[in-house]
Amino acid sequence: MFDLKFKGLFLALILANSLLLSAYSETNIKLRPQVEVHGRVIHLGDIAEIEAPTELKRKLQAIELGKTNKTGRARTITIPHIKARILKHNLSYSNLSFEGTVSSVTNKTMTISTEHIYSQAEKFFQQQLILGENDSAQLEVRPLQQIEPITVDDANSELEFASIGNLSRGCLEAQIISNGIVKKRVLLTFEITISQPVVVAKCNIPKGIGIQADFLSIEHRKIKNPANILLTNINQVRGKIANGLIAKGKIISRSDFKQDFIVSKGSVVALIVQKGSLKIQAHGKALENGTLGQLIRVISLNSNKERIGEVAGRNQIRIHF
Repeated sequence: MFDLKFKGLFLALILANSLLLSAYSETNIKLRPQVEVHGRVIHLGDIAEIEAPTELKRKLQAIELGKTNKTGRARTITIPHIKARILKHNLSYSNLSFEGTVSSVTNKTMTISTEHIYSQAEKFFQQQLILGENDSAQLEVRPLQQIEPITVDDANSELEFASIGNLSRGCLEAQIISNGIVKKRVLLTFEITISQPVVVAKCNIPKGIGIQADFLSIEHRKIKNPANILLTNINQVRGKIANGLIAKGKIISRSDFKQDFIVSKGSVVALIVQKGSLKIQAHGKALENGTLGQLIRVISLNSNKERIGEVAGRNQIRIHF
């Protein structure tokens, strides 16, 4: 009984759509011999010009005929195939007329030029390696290989980049992304040269010596594929302890020095309170390590109260009110 009802409903749908077709003059479908489509799904509206009333035309245009070939080769769509798809959508083709016999369908491809790949890679390095506020920094990017154009099947694909390892070493992966999925990956290598002011040693600085401002200068240098973060301010180095001999003229990096904690966590320190000519000194204990000029937490041994003070010297903390 259920099968009979289902079949009856199915036949009723076909009859209704047949009446829809017969209610109008004959509908004409003119196949385009060659078609390029966006994406992989092929609709009847992509490959044919349809002359029909608005409602019927909309239904026919939306009929899916299949997908394009992944290999890029053309797919041939025939009239018998179209008729079978029309029936599958519960429409009749008895009042349809066709012009043409087949339609050859391919994906609309897009070629990303060498110039575009290079310019976008250069922009990526610029954004990632040079801070916006460092106006004096300049970046030079030179490809170490022949960059070939990239052809993609989906014209809506996007070109993005991802670094491989340390970005300053110049290795990038160009990614072709479609609908959030990486469709193609291309490895690219560049020589990176950054030209900017950096901190340089004016003299030999022995190991274990506290680095003073007089030992340093700012010079404009060109650095190829810098492995370390470049230091551009003497205050980033002043007061640090040299890890080893820093030769005169060397560009100083963070690996050349260590922090000089002149106050150690847990050590007894002198707490200095001064207002005008009045100066009071008491003893306290440091609750954290501190370098010169740094604000750290201390506790007074007299009142047992916690304070914030500035490191003023070796085991000396200045308390501000």
